[in-house]
Amino acid sequence: MAAMKFTYRSGQRPLDGYSLKRGVGQGAFGEVYFAVSDAGKEVALKLLRGHTDAELRGVSHCLNLKHPNLVHLYDLRTDARGDQWVVMEYVFGESLAGVINKHPTGLPRDVIREWFAALARGVGYLHNQGVVHRDLKPANIFIEHGHLKIGDYGLSRRISGSEGGDLSRGVGTPHYMAPEIKNGNYTASIDVYACGIILYEMVSGVRPFDGETPLEVLMKHYIDAPDLTKLPAAYRGVIGKALEKDPTKRYATVNELAKAVEEMFGSRREPVFPPVPPPLPPSLTPSLPRSKEPSTMVDLPPGAVLPVGIPIVRPAAKPAAPLPVSGPLPVAVRDRLTELAGAFVLTPLVTAACTAPWAVFQSSVQWTLLARVFLLSTVLAWAVVLIGRLPKRSESNPWGRRAIQFVVGVCVGALAFWLDGWALPTSAANESSRDLVLFKHRITEGTLSTGMRYLFYFGLTVALCRWWRVTDPKRRERVRFFPLFAVGFWGAVFLFLWPTESAPLMLGVSVLVIASVASQVASPWTGPPLKGRA
Repeated sequence: MAAMKFTYRSGQRPLDGYSLKRGVGQGAFGEVYFAVSDAGKEVALKLLRGHTDAELRGVSHCLNLKHPNLVHLYDLRTDARGDQWVVMEYVFGESLAGVINKHPTGLPRDVIREWFAALARGVGYLHNQGVVHRDLKPANIFIEHGHLKIGDYGLSRRISGSEGGDLSRGVGTPHYMAPEIKNGNYTASIDVYACGIILYEMVSGVRPFDGETPLEVLMKHYIDAPDLTKLPAAYRGVIGKALEKDPTKRYATVNELAKAVEEMFGSRREPVFPPVPPPLPPSLTPSLPRSKEPSTMVDLPPGAVLPVGIPIVRPAAKPAAPLPVSGPLPVAVRDRLTELAGAFVLTPLVTAACTAPWAVFQSSVQWTLLARVFLLSTVLAWAVVLIGRLPKRSESNPWGRRAIQFVVGVCVGALAFWLDGWALPTSAANESSRDLVLFKHRITEGTLSTGMRYLFYFGLTVALCRWWRVTDPKRRERVRFFPLFAVGFWGAVFLFLWPTESAPLMLGVSVLVIASVASQVASPWTGPPLKGRA
């Protein structure tokens, strides 16, 4: 994956009082950086680009809003170059979109219940303040230790009636846009509709409307009825009403939708929305330049992230049941097997591609040696991919992993010795009664020494490398060069064990390096956890 190019580098101070640590995301409206204030507070700094006026207007609507289920916006600042920056909370967590992607058949009922109630509280608070979000979707919703927060206010605006227009006037993400947006209607009903889409996706793992182009998706929202047969019967009535084409037939508020979801689960709880303070007087609302909003929104790339990061303290009105989850949910066994099968098919193709250049440019290399390099590196890469799918272990105590890797390396060494021993004699002139006879083959002291050196060379080098990181689906890049240097380093360190009288050195180090390349390319890769969007 190509690295994102940011305007500023780590350590720079484009905004007085803050030092940038790293860039974390890019989108249609700007760049997001993780930064630390001079006092040591960790924040996210968003450098606004493109539709600056529209973004500033959206941020201004939410700048003074405070709610446990909203990403907190701290300030709007201007740097010496005249660029606008938004100072906001840094949230450590995964997006709801990332969680749903891991569960193609839908989330557990308890998780849906907890998170949708939190979503409704946050959206309801925005509506009580006279603000409609306009871009509610799983990618803009973040989960931090089981606590849900809504972010990305770049498209929010004051609730208004219909302004007329056509289908091209819609602003938002097509998969979550209510039909009435085509008329420029920005009432709370469009957020109710988006919450219904999100609930549909949380329950089924898929969106109700999809298509090859944004316009096709928008037309399906306008014309087609959602397929409710993909949902359990208990959800159909609630979600069907939330997705009515006519906003007057939907739930009047997100509060009503949340109550219907609670009743569907068959339990009574306190009201979904706690009392909220009255809206701030206009005199306290920042005055920002206004201009006509863009007619469409440029959606963000999949790898964009919105930082978030201050621990959340829940109100302790009374003891509450623990959250159902606080991290990734288990992936289906079927998905694991599918990923593993794909990796096993891809591995020999990669090892062959890495071995072939020797055959082309080094005609002096024996083809039998190249075949041994190919076979050993393929087997080692297969083993690395396989142990990478084992249950996660503590990073602070990796000796269990290293023990497994040592056994894998010993097995690879045994295979290398066996391949080297095709010509073991069945008899020899220098036979000794002290020799070991195994399957009609006489193993001399020299042969046994060679075999042990194979075993310990591969056993130690494989054990000392952190293979679990190169096969982690959430690794930052699919293929990194540092693991190649690391495995090459350990391979060179233990060359004193290599049986040079039996096989050339390239058979040892090259097998390790090629296996590192192949295991990275073939291992499933989803990228680092989504923490939000710019």
